[in-house]
Amino acid sequence: MKTVSVRTSRRWAGTGALALGAMLATTGCGSGAQPPSAAPAAVAPVAAPATTGPQTTQAPGEPEDSGSPATPGGTATPGGTATPGGTATPGGTVGTEDLRRAGEAALKAVPDSTLISIESEENGRLWEVQVVAADGTEHKLDVEAGTGKVIGKPRVEAEDAGDKAEHKRRVEEAKIGYLQAAEKIEAQVPGGRITELSLDSHNGKTVWEGDVVDSRRTKRFIMIDAADGKILVGR
Repeated sequence: MKTVSVRTSRRWAGTGALALGAMLATTGCGSGAQPPSAAPAAVAPVAAPATTGPQTTQAPGEPEDSGSPATPGGTATPGGTATPGGTATPGGTVGTEDLRRAGEAALKAVPDSTLISIESEENGRLWEVQVVAADGTEHKLDVEAGTGKVIGKPRVEAEDAGDKAEHKRRVEEAKIGYLQAAEKIEAQVPGGRITELSLDSHNGKTVWEGDVVDSRRTKRFIMIDAADGKILVGR
């Protein structure tokens, strides 16, 4: 009876030791055991800053690039260019200066002649000039405005003896030439421009008649006595 009891006790003791060892192995418990630590969280990579294109470095003292070549401003045209219909002439002369140049050119083209009429034609591009020779023969010429260049040859007007005698009489009675007449007429219209000037007869007198365009582009008519320069009509 005693032997049996000892064997039984040893069997239970071995079984308990095995069970305790298995439990310890399974739980991992012990005096120095630590619980497993959590894995570190993943860190997202830092993206590099985006670039918008190649970067340029401005050299010291170098002018900034505007991105396009410079465009020159308006080019000034040479002064004194004749403008058709305008009052400007080469060199910037206005008024009687251009009229005088055209008149002198016509008188030179027909020697020993007297100017009896000058009129602006073709929107100011030409002057039509009429001069009378010593025998009363009338010649007509075209002169370029601004330059005073005679275009073509003088044209002789087909007139009879009576017409020639009338021309001679007016020329003899006119003590004031075309330039003096032009100056007196323009003095009545400051800033105006003569577009026509002619020697004619009015109420038994020899007169200079002038059409003038004023600064407001209004046409004015002036008549002066060709003998003394007195203003007869001004409107």
